Amino acid sequence: MNTSESKIRDLLEKLFQDAGYTVPELLEYIEKLERERDQTALLIRKMKLDSVRKASTEAGMNSRLKEALRE
Repeated sequence: MNTSESKIRDLLEKLFQDAGYTVPELLEYIEKLERERDQTALLIRKMKLDSVRKASTEAGMNSRLKEALRE
């Protein structure tokens, strides 16, 4: 969790204190969204890396094919 997230969580806790009650479901929902965001970021990074690897492999095959055709 970065600083802004912890600040927001602190503000939410203070809001709960000021209101005199809490909504645990809201905190659970926020935590679920944070986990999903982190998982999505990891998936995007993995997909980008796979894409780069695939492109470099295809480029390598492409150049080998060109060399073979030249001969």
